[in-house]
Amino acid sequence: MNNSFLGTHERNILRSLAVRTPAAVTPDQLTLLGLIGALLVLVGFAACNVSPWFVSVAILGLFLNWLGDSLDGTLARYRKIERPDFGYFLDHSCDLISQTFIFVGMGLSPYFTLFSAQLALSMYLLMTSFTYLKVLVLKTHHLSYYGVGATELRLLVIAWALFALWYGPGLIDAQFMGVRVIDGTIFSLWSLVFVAFLWKVWSDMKLFRPILDK
Repeated sequence: MNNSFLGTHERNILRSLAVRTPAAVTPDQLTLLGLIGALLVLVGFAACNVSPWFVSVAILGLFLNWLGDSLDGTLARYRKIERPDFGYFLDHSCDLISQTFIFVGMGLSPYFTLFSAQLALSMYLLMTSFTYLKVLVLKTHHLSYYGVGATELRLLVIAWALFALWYGPGLIDAQFMGVRVIDGTIFSLWSLVFVAFLWKVWSDMKLFRPILDK
């Protein structure tokens, strides 16, 4: 289930790409492409400490990560070569590694802090763990929460990097009472998302209690 803001448009684009994908390209190769893209994000963001032009490498990596991560399953379903168990294991293992690369890359860049990146990563892993639990119990994979999925998250990362690049280092270095403003802001947002997560767990337990009792 993908009820993200861009979900409908994304599905249409992926179906169109699946039809046009050369026969030599396999879903596993696309999964690997997504992982390579995430590694490019890490390298590109870290290299921005040398030159801001490396942000283009990070953006390219995010695009490749989206392409590989999103198209692999669509292509497998289009060609009717799904491997539900192995494909699920491989795809989402790579997802966890990829998101770690992306968030750590942001933390190593001049556009974010490692503390804020770790907070963001912890929340992503928390939501991911909850999603995998729901897959086990409900046999349904929710790809988004409150309209935000992996694609929207990638776009937010790109938007932030470009904004920080335009604004300059003052955006990251600004402090209030000895605390970096960005760290305080991300912590506040993290706290709000954590409360929303608790609410989601509680409401889902009430909603799905009849199923869970079985």
